[in-house]
Amino acid sequence: MGSVILCLLGLVGLVVGSDVGVAAAQRVARRLGVPPLVIGLTLASVGTSLPEIATNVAAALSGAGGVDASGLAVGNIIGSNLSQITLLIGITALIAPIQVPTNALRRDGRAMFAAMLLMFLACLDGVVTAAEGWGLMAAYAGYVGWLLFSTRRTAPEVDGPPRGGDAFKDSLWALGGIALVAVSADVLVGAGVTLAEGWGVDPSLVGLFVGLGTGIPELVVAIRASMHGAGDLGLGNLLGSNITDPLLSFGIGATVHPVVVPDIALRFDFPWWMVSTVAALLLLRAHRDLDRREASVLLLLFGLFVYQRLAFFS
Repeated sequence: MGSVILCLLGLVGLVVGSDVGVAAAQRVARRLGVPPLVIGLTLASVGTSLPEIATNVAAALSGAGGVDASGLAVGNIIGSNLSQITLLIGITALIAPIQVPTNALRRDGRAMFAAMLLMFLACLDGVVTAAEGWGLMAAYAGYVGWLLFSTRRTAPEVDGPPRGGDAFKDSLWALGGIALVAVSADVLVGAGVTLAEGWGVDPSLVGLFVGLGTGIPELVVAIRASMHGAGDLGLGNLLGSNITDPLLSFGIGATVHPVVVPDIALRFDFPWWMVSTVAALLLLRAHRDLDRREASVLLLLFGLFVYQRLAFFS
């Protein structure tokens, strides 16, 4: 019970810390005159993936310290991304149908599938080395660079730096938020490994449900956008996280310490992730929107995954 409570506290700390820290960092960046496009492609997109990044780094440091948490790291990424592409998009579309911009879907959909494939190829031999981690991060840097180049001419202008507030206080809030994320991730990984050992289950299973929890920031952003009639923005955030997590979040962890990939992740989790991603992209492209009936299909896919994983591969 103590480990369960620590897991929950760790998740809460990740969500609160990332929300506070990224918001403050964005205010600091605006005061420094950083273009909004750069802020959106770096702080905003990476910010919602900060819990996954911190969790993977904490898992890697745990491995470097002699406590293998590789399964939790792999499960965290797969669980977060699979839940985002099915459960979270489904919930968002249930609130209000999502209009899908054709150009964004073509660009981000392909990049999302490519990111997933690159992570799978890196995991295929059972171990993700530091060199492969750097390769994944380089792929992400290339993607961001291409986005900056291709969208800079159509980027909206900024209104100027935020009014009121204090740059020094914002900097402290940003550092405090990041510190809370780091501490929470360390607590979460330690408690997750203890839970896996105590329950006699593969750590990747715990990681899958940790991934569901670390996807909460993306869900909050998507729901807020949907409630304000901007579901396409929430969709873009979810698709963007499915590019950031396999490349940047997972890559950073692998550079800290090699990741040993559980066999069950290759045999079951990855195939389900791929099938769910293809299904979601086909539904989104069908008639350029996602209605409640199609959202129900995505929710069903997530439910089937959870049921089979718990019933047959726990």
